[in-house]
Amino acid sequence: MIFGGEAASDNQTFTVRRMSPADVTDALVILHESPEAAMWSVESLLEAASSDSAWIAEASGQKVAFLVGRSVADEFEILNLAVASAHRRRGGALRLMREALRHAQKTGARRAYLEVRDSNKAAIALYSRFGFTECGRRPRYYQYPMEDAVVLALDLK
Repeated sequence: MIFGGEAASDNQTFTVRRMSPADVTDALVILHESPEAAMWSVESLLEAASSDSAWIAEASGQKVAFLVGRSVADEFEILNLAVASAHRRRGGALRLMREALRHAQKTGARRAYLEVRDSNKAAIALYSRFGFTECGRRPRYYQYPMEDAVVLALDLK
């Protein structure tokens, strides 16, 4: 299965690799530029960076985006995705999503899930490009500001 479309037209080259604990400081900076993403502590990011389901995207030697997921049984959940404000809409999130969904398939996941803020229309559009569809809502799921989450799902098999 091929996931998502081509990257945006500016042809910025991204390198995607597994996140390591050394990337956590940069991930925190990216996260603080992304108020629509779920805010995580240093400890949570360190734990994620020690897993096999966290990736970082680099452009011109700079860390510009990250994605954290997890596998549980035959499901894969995207837990957090954030892109530095200066690098949005350039294809980094597409590359990260492709890598995460390929990983999910390789590890036997049959379905992928994620939650996204109801107001985050750009993210919802990105996930729709991959074939995610709404399967539920979580009222008042997010804080600061309080907002509903849209639950999206994608069949991987």
